[in-house]
Amino acid sequence: MADIDPRRFIPEGKDFHYDEFPFYWLVRLHALYTLELERVLKRLKTGIPQRRVLIVLRQHGVVSISTLAMHVVIKPSTLTRILQRMREAGLIEMRTNAEDARVTDVLITAEGEALAVRIEEATHRIFVRGYRGLDAGELEHLMKTLRHMFENLSEH
Repeated sequence: MADIDPRRFIPEGKDFHYDEFPFYWLVRLHALYTLELERVLKRLKTGIPQRRVLIVLRQHGVVSISTLAMHVVIKPSTLTRILQRMREAGLIEMRTNAEDARVTDVLITAEGEALAVRIEEATHRIFVRGYRGLDAGELEHLMKTLRHMFENLSEH
């Protein structure tokens, strides 16, 4: 923030304007994104948590519940209930880890893969619309900035 007064971006004092506050726009964007996803996923009789699980499993294959919880940003206890319902629906399998019996691994089934493909097709327009007018460089810069902010807040 070399040429920018950082006080403009901290919600205090007379120099602050919420419409210039990055977190204001992040929250608004997340709310719109969530509403759009929920609307589309409802037609497929699924939801955002299930979509997140399927995306991670497709990318990583077999994943422990704790690793999955970290990637999908859901508490392990809540995620376990979601996974149980997904297992009952035939979307995933859960099994004890061969090296550590305390760990439960999760993997996607053929039915889960088929649903993931339908979800991709149904949500494609949301992402195309969201990225409209942005070039690859802008998206890469946005990703770098968001990762940086995430890492800043992840510090303990």
